[in-house]
This record gives sequence, structure tokens and C-alpha cells, in this order.
Amino acid sequence: MEVEFIEQTHQYLVGGVLVPSVSEILRFIFPKKYKDVPARVLEEKALFGTHIHEAIEAYEKGKEPCLTDMEKVTFNQYLKLKEEYQIKPITMEEIVHYGDRFAGRLDMTAYVLDEESLIDTKTTTKVDIESLEWQLGMYQLAKGKKYKKCYCIWLPKKDLGQLVEIDPKTEEEILEVLERYGEATKVTW
Repeated sequence: MEVEFIEQTHQYLVGGVLVPSVSEILRFIFPKKYKDVPARVLEEKALFGTHIHEAIEAYEKGKEPCLTDMEKVTFNQYLKLKEEYQIKPITMEEIVHYGDRFAGRLDMTAYVLDEESLIDTKTTTKVDIESLEWQLGMYQLAKGKKYKKCYCIWLPKKDLGQLVEIDPKTEEEILEVLERYGEATKVTW
């Protein structure tokens, strides 16, 4: 099935039908996650994260990323982790979907210490393990493949980067949440 991403509204069409994004489902699971954070702060943090993602993708495609000084500090943490864990990207920024149930953009599949792995990159102040368990579980389900290892490349703005192993949610757990999401939003599959 063909997947189309509508940039302006951050929505996905699968076979011409609007489907929820992984981000929408995460907001359903964690409805109050950012309730106390001002919109301006969320926008700034999202922009920073987007620049880092774009820089990693550009670098891995052999292009020179264009970064501010603060972004360079964070990006250099990625380069250190890449070397330390021998991270060799296979796919980057891949749009994936699970039938007509959800779609999203997977940051990376890569060899990490020679083992094919599923990876999400975060630039948040803290690593939200629980959210990543759901996110990587959904991506794994969408890929139709169980990876031995799933990771978060955590690149906080003012700290050292880390490679954090994540134990993704199971297919059963995800399907149960999708049922609740469908009931709450009146989506029929």
C-alpha cells in the first residue's frame, strides 16, 4: 500500500485513507505528558530536534550538515556514539505503516556492534523509556520484523549522549491500545 505524508498537517494517508500517526497514538497513551510545558518551549525543542535529525541524515548521506554552535555540540555526541558502538545506518527517516491502523517515520535501522537494530533519536532533557517502549514497539510491528535490539540515541542539549537499550512493547500490548484508541476516537478498522 502506498503511504503519503502530508507535511503541513503532519498526517499520513495509507492507500488514500487518513490513518493516525504514531505520535497521535502516543498522545492518546500519555495525554498529559506535556500539559505543563508552554507551547513556545515545545516548538523550540521540536525545532532543535528536527535540526539534529536532519543533520544526522545529511551526514550519513555524505553531506555537510549546517548547524548552529549548540547544535554542533549535540551532533558531535552522535559522532562519538557512532564510533563507539560502530553504528552503521541501513535506513533513515523511513515512513512505515501497520496496515490502515497507524503510520510514522522511523528514525533509523542500523547495525550497532554488527547487530541489526531499530533506533529512535531523542534530544529531550530526559529519556522517556516508557514512551520509547511504545514507539519502538509500533515501529517494529510496522516493519513486520522483531529486532534483537532496539535503542534510543539520546542526545541531550547540554549533556553527554548515550545509547540506551529499549525493550519494546509487544504486538499484543500494541493491538490492545489500538483497540482502545479506535473506541475512543470512533475509528473503525
